[in-house]
Amino acid sequence: IMAACSSDASTGPNDSAPKYESIAGTYNGSMIGLSQGVGLSAVFSMTVNQTGGTASGSWGISGTLGDGVSTLQVSGTGMLSGSIAQGTNPSVNLTIHTGACPNYSATFSGAYDSANKRITLTGPVDFFAANSCTVALTYNMTFILTR
Repeated sequence: IMAACSSDASTGPNDSAPKYESIAGTYNGSMIGLSQGVGLSAVFSMTVNQTGGTASGSWGISGTLGDGVSTLQVSGTGMLSGSIAQGTNPSVNLTIHTGACPNYSATFSGAYDSANKRITLTGPVDFFAANSCTVALTYNMTFILTR
């Protein structure tokens, strides 16, 4: 029996390929904030699809805005896109769009917590004036979404 070794033998299937942790799934989290004397109490949800380091999907928000005198029901939906860094507990950058205002976008950055399967994001949560694409209120916040 003869055996030969080659110095250019492979150690595995493409060991140098980038490794992306899967963050794909559906996430939900609470949003509580105050801007210009108007309180926000809402639930934010998103579904993330992933191909390598690219994210896509959809988002939705439902809740209330209130100033202590009156309360307004708010809701919105749209699409999201973004990137996911390589490795464990990767950084996540997402941009959201809404069909109601096609020129609008907001960018959120944060990280995926691998052990707890949650995403922490920071960015502007904007609400538009009635029948308009003009931002009337902005809540700069950090929120946690769990899968």
